[in-house]
Amino acid sequence: MHCANRRTLRIWQRVMPLAGGLLLAMLQHAAHGQELLLLGGVHTNPPIHGDDERSAVYAYSYQQNLADHWYATYTYLNEGHVSGHHRDGHAAQLWWRWLTPGRQLALSVGAGPYLYFDTADELPDGSYRNHHGVALLASAAATWYVSGGPWLVQARYDRAQAWTSFTSNTVLLGVGYQLDHGRRDGPFIGGTRTNVLTGDELTVFLGASIVNSFHSETGFAAAAEYRHGFWRGVEGTVSYFSESNSDLVQRRGVAAQAWLGGGFLDERLTLGVGAGPYYATTLHIRGPGAEGSPSRWAGLLTMSASYRVSSHWLGRLSWNRVMTGYDRDADLFLAGVGYRF
Repeated sequence: MHCANRRTLRIWQRVMPLAGGLLLAMLQHAAHGQELLLLGGVHTNPPIHGDDERSAVYAYSYQQNLADHWYATYTYLNEGHVSGHHRDGHAAQLWWRWLTPGRQLALSVGAGPYLYFDTADELPDGSYRNHHGVALLASAAATWYVSGGPWLVQARYDRAQAWTSFTSNTVLLGVGYQLDHGRRDGPFIGGTRTNVLTGDELTVFLGASIVNSFHSETGFAAAAEYRHGFWRGVEGTVSYFSESNSDLVQRRGVAAQAWLGGGFLDERLTLGVGAGPYYATTLHIRGPGAEGSPSRWAGLLTMSASYRVSSHWLGRLSWNRVMTGYDRDADLFLAGVGYRF
């Protein structure tokens, strides 16, 4: 029990540096001028087992313009599968860029913390470990604003410098779209927004739970969420989750999360990131490597998007990462219908 509690505490010690980066990356009351990108590519690792290995990778990235020469990003990076490792993670970075006189080409460098999740140490009995850690993600990018925007193309190089996991070099190419676009070409630096985005919202979800093992066992998941907006870009949620995988884990519990996000397309579309504690009121773990007395506490990190179809009704998609101290991390992919009041 004490070992599991110490591992859970270490998870939160690693989450805190990223939380500070998220505050810089997505603070919406300061300015607006956002860009959303989808990228894919490959990475080459220093040798893990024998020769260098290559794996397909992909990333989602949200860019928040702060000034002409400065912006911040929040990125989800999936590094694919290499021998003995399935690793992905979330990064918050601060960037400096140089713009050509026509503002259609930007060359940038950035760095920040990378909170990674590595499924590793597969043994013949089927057991494995979910390793969590913080690395440094250093990046360089070239961005072309097609005809000045709103569409853009980006080529990007990332180096994840890890001290307790492998170091990777990633090359990505992708497309993006400016959710805010001004009269000038290139990145948009706008004014402030002060209105409250969300009042109160109740959403019911259904979806799937995928355990972060080497076999990605899948089960059913459901959730209910109450959301309240405190001020522009800052929200809080209280949620109930039910996730089931008969082979490895059955878990039900409650979670509280703090959120940073923003509204776009005349407030019809919202994007946000939330983090907070998750307490399992029901917890049964099975299979190889199962602990006898695991801690009921875990961390929860979520990316979510909603689209308002009327003044009260909306659809919401959420991707929840459950971070445990007992090697039963899971992804909850949920779709729901919400009512705003």
